[in-house]
Amino acid sequence: MNKDIFGNACLDYLNSKDKKIAIKVKSDIVETDVIPVEYLFRNFDQMPVLEQKALLISEGNILDVGACAGSHSLYLQNIGKSVTSIDKSKGCCEVMHSRGVKNIIREDIFAYKEKKYDTILLLMNGIGIAGTLPEFPAFLNHLKNLLNPSGRIIFDSSDLQYLYYEDDGSLNIPFTERYYGEITYQMEYKGNNSKKFSWLFVDPFTVENIAKECCFEMQFIAEGEHYDYLACLINE
Repeated sequence: MNKDIFGNACLDYLNSKDKKIAIKVKSDIVETDVIPVEYLFRNFDQMPVLEQKALLISEGNILDVGACAGSHSLYLQNIGKSVTSIDKSKGCCEVMHSRGVKNIIREDIFAYKEKKYDTILLLMNGIGIAGTLPEFPAFLNHLKNLLNPSGRIIFDSSDLQYLYYEDDGSLNIPFTERYYGEITYQMEYKGNNSKKFSWLFVDPFTVENIAKECCFEMQFIAEGEHYDYLACLINE
């Protein structure tokens, strides 16, 4: 059974008149939700402000990690910037090719080591691909090896503490060994379920502390409307 959930959904959206296609998102923390696949095909004007800011400050040779349907890459490409899109999904790479994305690499970012870049983009909480907080330093060190001197990782993420506010305004985060921003997800499309996987939402203070240990300087760029933020890590 083909488990390329995002790839299959994006191909169906591209090739079908039905634009109401959605991916079901199940997790161990919040109620089941959906991702409208149309959202993955949005243009620049339809993107959140944090994503727009990230694209506008991306410079040099850019690596768009987890490029999916290629919307960020297409915008950068169309304004004349040098961008390479990487995604391990066969279907997503086919979709990007059909949409006109020029430089596509089908590979897992954890295995990729062929070239160095000035900017690495990790949008839509792409930095969460690290999985868990204990795995986060190793992920940053891997990305560091893909950066030129003074290169930058530009990313957005969210602080999930808002899930733990009580009605009286107090914060009640359960005391467990697991960091509160670690979520276990499973995606479903057309009755096919992905394997369960870990995804990390990490607060900016924790990112900054770990980034220092990995010899990055963190710069906070902007704050979103709901505990989300945009920042960059500069390769020292």
